[in-house]
Amino acid sequence: MKSQRQITMLAFCVLFLSALPVTASVSTTTGTISKVTVYRGQALVTRAIAVDLPEGCSELIVSDLPRRLVAESLYAQTSGNVKVMSVRYRERAVREDTREQVRKLDSEIEQTKHRLKYAERDDAHFRMQWKMFEGLKSFTAAASTSDLERGLLTFEPIEKLTALIEDKGLEYHKRQLELEDTIDAVKKELELLQRRRSELTDGRSHMEREAVLFVSKNGGGKANIELSYLVNEADWRQQYNLRAVTEKSQVLIEYNAVVNQASGEDWENVLLSLSTAEPTIVAEPPTIEPMLVGLSRPADVRQVAQKGLSGPEELLQQQRERRSNITKGKTANQELNILATDSQFFILNASRRQVEELQEKLADIARNEGVSVTYNLAGRLSLPSRSDQHLVTIAAITAQADFTLVATPLLTDYVYLQAELLNDSDTVLLPGAASMFRNGEFVGRASLPLVTMGEKFTAGFGIDSQVQVAHELEDKQTRIQGGNRIDTYHYRIALSNYSNRAVGLRLLDRLPYSKDSAIRIELQQTSPVLSEDAQYVRTAGRKGILRWDLELAPNTTGERATLVKYNFTMEYDRNMQIESRRETG
Repeated sequence: MKSQRQITMLAFCVLFLSALPVTASVSTTTGTISKVTVYRGQALVTRAIAVDLPEGCSELIVSDLPRRLVAESLYAQTSGNVKVMSVRYRERAVREDTREQVRKLDSEIEQTKHRLKYAERDDAHFRMQWKMFEGLKSFTAAASTSDLERGLLTFEPIEKLTALIEDKGLEYHKRQLELEDTIDAVKKELELLQRRRSELTDGRSHMEREAVLFVSKNGGGKANIELSYLVNEADWRQQYNLRAVTEKSQVLIEYNAVVNQASGEDWENVLLSLSTAEPTIVAEPPTIEPMLVGLSRPADVRQVAQKGLSGPEELLQQQRERRSNITKGKTANQELNILATDSQFFILNASRRQVEELQEKLADIARNEGVSVTYNLAGRLSLPSRSDQHLVTIAAITAQADFTLVATPLLTDYVYLQAELLNDSDTVLLPGAASMFRNGEFVGRASLPLVTMGEKFTAGFGIDSQVQVAHELEDKQTRIQGGNRIDTYHYRIALSNYSNRAVGLRLLDRLPYSKDSAIRIELQQTSPVLSEDAQYVRTAGRKGILRWDLELAPNTTGERATLVKYNFTMEYDRNMQIESRRETG
């Protein structure tokens, strides 16, 4: 019944408006941009409109819409005694761009052109004077020479004439440089103004974009309406500054966003939100279609399966295509069904192990690519429409840090400072590039993983040159026992601490490991004992990774350096040899 009343009211409004005389006044406004949500590649802009409208049905035009607007995304919301019966978008040609910004720029451009014209005229006039001066100088020099030959000039007049010519020449030279600098500066100013105008008017310099609202009002008071629409050419990406204060065992995480917006309208004093969600303007869901299968030769099936979703790049591309089409709903029905068929076809023909690997990769992609969060920034911000980047702060988080040094001598001679941090804030940290600082000094760049609320993560803070590590093979012994060869390796690692304080250090090394039962690898002895960390023992420790959690005493170098020793054996068929293989799965 309610829907029927709305249809009746809309029909009445249409008839009423069509019966108005052509000269009847129509309210026109631009409204005020009050809030913006920036997505990946688009932004949702909301204009607040407060306008006096007559009781009953009327037409309201919202003008000065941006050139990057997505027309089908327009919608309006209101409350109280005002109802928006319909919203439509239109473009109309205008003889000149009437926007205030463009008019102001046009005025500045004209003034700058005027200044340039006068500067160039001054320069031309001055060059003419310079030529006259050059001629006068040559004439005076020739006359002086002639008089000297005839003995008509004394030294003092010659000296005064020479000084006058030098002073005048220096004056002309300085003036010439000043004029050239002025012309160059005015030309640069004119180029900048023209570029700014081009950015504002690109693709719409003679086109006015408007939203036409049919409104029904019952009673007095102003009509308060929110008009929202999506725009393209808007994007943001996250970046971090991590500032370690080792004395306080703290790390300040500065979570920033670089925002780009070239939508064609300025966002002045708005409430700004940043979101990783996918905006959608399609209400209908896609329809799943039947999947027809048949039989073919096993060899052919294997070839197709091998070409399927086995590679991480192909997986990532498939997921991106799927997600980009999801936002289109029913309009991308065919594309979504094709992607689903490809994925399901691979699962039907793949082994259990291949399916498990696929699911692990998809879960990893979903974890890093599929997180949907929205950050509501504090206060009001202004972001003009231009090609420059805007840096805004999302959050500043002070996290308690557990600092330790990490040495991996098999990979590098350097020792690195690492911190284990807990994100105990109410902000999800998205994966992104980070600049790392330690005690106020920049130490390098890193990448942050996805960190959810309450999750721990590690971050590196550069090289610590006061700790050094040396890794060496002390001895290797080989013996034959029956049909097997047994190799025994003895390693020595020396850790030197040149600082005046004790430091914690995590030392990492490794044994070879094998899934082949024909190779027997055993750790014989290690001093000191390996780490008893539960997660390490359960994971990396099962694959030959060696870890020691050490405390290095201050000023322990040379013969006083901390020593780590271990030995292990490898036993295998004497007629075989060891080869390196890549880890799979």
